[in-house]
Amino acid sequence: MSDLLLEGLVAGRPDRRGKGFRLPPLDQTISPGEIVALIGPNGAGKTTLLKTLAGLLVPLSGSVARPRAAYLPPPGAVGAGFSALHVTALGRAHLHRWSSGLTPADLGAARAALDRLDVGDLADRPFDRLSSGQQQLILIARLLVQDARLCLLDEPLALLDPAHAQAVEAAIRSLADEGRIVIASTHHLPFAARADRVLALGPDWAEMSTPCNALAPDRIRALFGVEVDGCPCCGQALS
Repeated sequence: MSDLLLEGLVAGRPDRRGKGFRLPPLDQTISPGEIVALIGPNGAGKTTLLKTLAGLLVPLSGSVARPRAAYLPPPGAVGAGFSALHVTALGRAHLHRWSSGLTPADLGAARAALDRLDVGDLADRPFDRLSSGQQQLILIARLLVQDARLCLLDEPLALLDPAHAQAVEAAIRSLADEGRIVIASTHHLPFAARADRVLALGPDWAEMSTPCNALAPDRIRALFGVEVDGCPCCGQALS
């Protein structure tokens, strides 16, 4: 199984009375190499859906057929006093079921991933002393050394300055270029405009479409209740 296949998937969080929050059913196939931007207002269920796709939450109904998945929480959610190199190498820990130690091969793969993202100079620095943008790049390097074929990123561009946001977006594209499926929640509409597809979560609806359709002024108005001054896809001013 290399595709991500959703069949009548309903993600949500029921309360004790059996009600609670639930998303509309999803029927989608997402293929290797695709980047899907997950957009919607706060509280729409983006994190709930990502955690359901990762297997961290049980679907309320329907099914998910997925390749091996890795979930990256929002910036600031991971704290560790280990070096950046060690945090990256931990992405290979699942390869050593009978040992908790990291091998020279693990450290070599981690160093190569850090170099690939141009953060090799951070290898020996404590992870918890890095900026949010630097931490995101380290955690994406950890995804690179994992064998997860489905990468689920929760607000990877939040809290980042433009330079780090650009670097993180390039790193996300490198995951897809390796043939992985990438689904990333975001409020950064220019990033969504550069995705392959956009999954929009509204108050009681969900729609997968092309970026230009999903980010059209009427769709942004329906989704967020605001007017936009320009097209996120091309930057052209709206008349």
